Amino acid sequence: MKPTKPNSDKYQHHVKPSHPMYTNSLADESSLYLQQHAHNPVQWMPWGEASRARAIAEKKLMLVSIGYSACHWCHVMERECFEDEEVAEVMNTHFINVKVDREERPDVDQVYLEAVQMMSRQGGWPLNCFTTPDGLPIYGGTYFPKGQWVQILKQLAGLWHSDPDKIRAYGEQLVEGMGLTESLPAVSENHHFTYAPLDDCIHNWKKRFDPEYGGPNKAPKFPLPSNYTFLLHYGILKDDHEVLQHVRLTLNRMAHGGIYDQVGGGFARYSTDVYWKVPHFEKMLYDNAQLIGLYAEAYHAFGNPEYLQVVNGIFNWLQRDMKHPSGGYFSAIDADSEGEEGKFYTWDHASIIKDTEVGQAFRKFYHSDHNAIWEERLIPVRKGSIASIATQNKVDEAGVLAEFNALNTRLIKERNKQVAPQLDTKCLCSWNAMLASGLALSYQHTQNSAFLKEASGILTFIETELTDARTGELLHSWKDGKAKIAGFLEDYAFTIQAQIQLYRATFDEGYLLKAKAMTETVIDQFYDSDKGLFYFTSSRQNDLISKPVEISDNVIPATNSVMAQNLHTLSIYFDDSRLREIAERMLYNVVDAMIAYGSGYSNWADLYLKKAAGSVEVVITGPKSKERAAQLEREYLPLITAAVARDASQLPLLHQRFIDHKTLIYLCRNQSCDAPIESTETIIETLKKSHAQH
Repeated sequence: MKPTKPNSDKYQHHVKPSHPMYTNSLADESSLYLQQHAHNPVQWMPWGEASRARAIAEKKLMLVSIGYSACHWCHVMERECFEDEEVAEVMNTHFINVKVDREERPDVDQVYLEAVQMMSRQGGWPLNCFTTPDGLPIYGGTYFPKGQWVQILKQLAGLWHSDPDKIRAYGEQLVEGMGLTESLPAVSENHHFTYAPLDDCIHNWKKRFDPEYGGPNKAPKFPLPSNYTFLLHYGILKDDHEVLQHVRLTLNRMAHGGIYDQVGGGFARYSTDVYWKVPHFEKMLYDNAQLIGLYAEAYHAFGNPEYLQVVNGIFNWLQRDMKHPSGGYFSAIDADSEGEEGKFYTWDHASIIKDTEVGQAFRKFYHSDHNAIWEERLIPVRKGSIASIATQNKVDEAGVLAEFNALNTRLIKERNKQVAPQLDTKCLCSWNAMLASGLALSYQHTQNSAFLKEASGILTFIETELTDARTGELLHSWKDGKAKIAGFLEDYAFTIQAQIQLYRATFDEGYLLKAKAMTETVIDQFYDSDKGLFYFTSSRQNDLISKPVEISDNVIPATNSVMAQNLHTLSIYFDDSRLREIAERMLYNVVDAMIAYGSGYSNWADLYLKKAAGSVEVVITGPKSKERAAQLEREYLPLITAAVARDASQLPLLHQRFIDHKTLIYLCRNQSCDAPIESTETIIETLKKSHAQH
């Protein structure tokens, strides 16, 4: 029977074939790590005299590749590079390839780890160091994806062939303590992400900040949640106080302004003025789906209790006015009622300011002058925070909050006597998925289990009501029990995003498996490999004169930027270099536009920030993993990718990370992991220091 090649299934890549096609010199080694590479097509040799003698005899450079059996990214690089026949051919032709178990030979590890740190200012495992035949280090790094790895191999082989004396001189200088990073021609990367484009983006963007009312220095003003998510992350990571102040100012002004329904909860679509005073009164599900998560995250970041009040206000409005009994959420509420825009949300000036109990309470919390008057009616516009009003009146803050809530309860009861604006009762897949993401994110930052329950329920609604039972493909719209219209990219992109977010909230791997499967559908049906972007419509749709591609972020982030974020995250969980490469190519398409106009590319910028900051994963395994994860969640540490499991898992990021009866925490950066520890506090301190270094 013809032998099979190593299994390429993401979940089975450590399962070696029973009849291996290849066997190398590591087969007789006792080290589990070396045995794991014994059937690679790479002609590995163990560290020792034999390997050096062969390198000298054949006048070849050596590759000293170091790792250990539980090293996650070592296995990733094995699958992507060392199990690949084409890569192996280049390695076998030009190098003597040496595998080292760092736990078995810590001396070898220490020498070459120090050399790589001198060259690249970073280290970790897998550790890959190229040396002269007699072991002088000349180039090194940690994890390399296939394309970059092959490029390095060919460039170093060419340099060694053309001028071996120069390369040897580099090695000698390094051993003497002189680094090679400027001497040896750098091996260019396909994608190199630095903070410089983001810093230029922020520099240009700051010119458009409104320093008094927040948001942009123009009208109309849209909430644009992805703007403030990115600015929050950038401000925290870069310790940019001006940016963070702008985020706080904007969120405060929006929360106190007429754009927010102070009485009933929920945001209107935009403000017609620079003050966030007079909204365009319709309420859209997509705005609030994003804003609930933004305010929850800002609450976690800044500790402002008023942000939590906004989160609860949006949630209560959604439950009261926007939810269908089947679990989906309606699309929108009109701005008009009885033929007048905003009538339902505004108050007769003369009646509301009368010297009554309600009038007195209204004037205590809301403006009743030009700050709130619009077309002879009053829009509820807050005078300030609960804390500031309590201070002004020299009373207890809790009492003032109770009084404020009681006032709004009376006002909403009175308001509901009017004819309500019309409700659009269709349920859109994409917008519901956005809400599922926002609610799951809100749960992460507030630990309110009601948010998580609703998020899970929405995904169940999408699976049961907005999925074609025959094909398993998404449908775009649902109303009165019937779904129609084949799903667009936005439906898939936001559903995948929601599945990822639900995993982050629950660590139920089923969500990730669904996200990965759906991503493969998207690549198959929407991706244009020539453009490196996704079409908005699938390849099966042929009723348009052209195929649209959505790139710039607006009130809803661009479907391409959402897909790029999804691909980036899934590439980490599933060790999938193909997904990572697609995301990076997409990102590079928009860098120039992002620098010039960050507000229109903020979700892209948020992904770029993740790439520039470097991938940071926290992996927690064992019987108390959920408790350790809860401790970690109490800290605000943006841009961290977490994977948590109590029991053994085949998820690549978790695979081979378990020791019986132990709860272990692994901290990984850029595909290299530190040794596991058991202290959550130590990990938190390390992560905080890492943030401070940016």
